[in-house]
Amino acid sequence: MKRFQRHSGFTLVELLVVVAIIAVLSSILVPAVGGARRLAYCVQCLNNLRNLGSVMKIYHADNDDKFWPYVIYHSPEPGVTTYFWGTTTDPVEPEASPLMNYCGNNLAALWCPEQRWGTYVPQGRVSEPTTNYGYNAFFLGGWGKPGKQLSQIPNPGELFIFADSAMYWAPGGVDILQNSTYLEPVFSDQPFWVQTPTTHFRHKGRANALCADGRADSFGLEGWIIGEKYKAHGLGFVGTQNDPHYDQE
Repeated sequence: MKRFQRHSGFTLVELLVVVAIIAVLSSILVPAVGGARRLAYCVQCLNNLRNLGSVMKIYHADNDDKFWPYVIYHSPEPGVTTYFWGTTTDPVEPEASPLMNYCGNNLAALWCPEQRWGTYVPQGRVSEPTTNYGYNAFFLGGWGKPGKQLSQIPNPGELFIFADSAMYWAPGGVDILQNSTYLEPVFSDQPFWVQTPTTHFRHKGRANALCADGRADSFGLEGWIIGEKYKAHGLGFVGTQNDPHYDQE
């Protein structure tokens, strides 16, 4: 009598079980991978800021303990404006910036990887990434000339030099998130000043910052944010007063 051989294989039920298991594992692993990526971005951002802290010390040693200019007008030639990251020309010329000369003229030294190119509208006329860190020119000065000296900062361990930053506005009712190279203070006595936070809490609700003593750390809101439109974009301030992070006078 001829016997029938049974061929091994998966039944439909078994296949469905395997697919269900894979779906469950994916739902667990994908967020974990995304979380690990964001953690890596945060770590890389802090490393970038620490490197800028090392650059800052060398710059101070060579420049009478003064901070670099925030902006220089009509430089390197008439009609051209140079910020701490380089010219507003297209392409950008980082070598025109006194600070960038100490960074090997490498703009990537001023990038936080969490806010990737293409996720925001660039400021000015540039068509390439410049920086997504804001500089504390409100306190340090540097408008057309070198800024304050380090010795003029009462508590350098708390004052922000650079911090994760961005800015929100809505021309014609269209939401736009831009990079911001200026770190807005909580309060200002300047006429016609409008309170628009630029500290960007992009790392799971925290902002990374470089302090004047070279320390790079993550900071929370410390209890304050302005308006829902800014909250939706992760913008606010660290604390409710200028002192100690934005201004110490």
